[in-house]
Amino acid sequence: MQTKQQTISQFYERKSLNKYGNTYVIQPRADCSLNVLNTADRFVVLCFDRDDNYIVIANKRYYLDRNNAIKCTNKIRQRVALIDVNSLEHSNAYDFDNKFAREFTAQFSDFDELRKLAKQQYDANGTVSIKQIAQYDTVSKSCTYAYEPSYFISAQ
Repeated sequence: MQTKQQTISQFYERKSLNKYGNTYVIQPRADCSLNVLNTADRFVVLCFDRDDNYIVIANKRYYLDRNNAIKCTNKIRQRVALIDVNSLEHSNAYDFDNKFAREFTAQFSDFDELRKLAKQQYDANGTVSIKQIAQYDTVSKSCTYAYEPSYFISAQ
């Protein structure tokens, strides 16, 4: 008997906070099991390059898709995503050559390093979430984005 692969949308949702949908919070679903949310090394917030749409782990590309990540805006070069490490680990991996690395390409030596970062974020404030805030400039008629993660990692 095959088991259905779990996706991040079963645990987290994007809740719009304004009528345009560009100010929102990515938060745990109300019906999500506390056992899943209290797994310290499962969910992590990462920055990645807009042109990549993947992160690199052990010199392999893992693409961020709707099964393993909820991505924030694509309007800026350094994007942000909430990632389910378990789902990502079961995703297809492709070879990566360092000559294709960009300024914000996220690279990790192995999944243990990624899980360590997830645990640091969880230890800082429990279950991770992220808020995207759209800030409008009426003079230039442009919109910029600010991110408020649920954790704070101090400079070491």
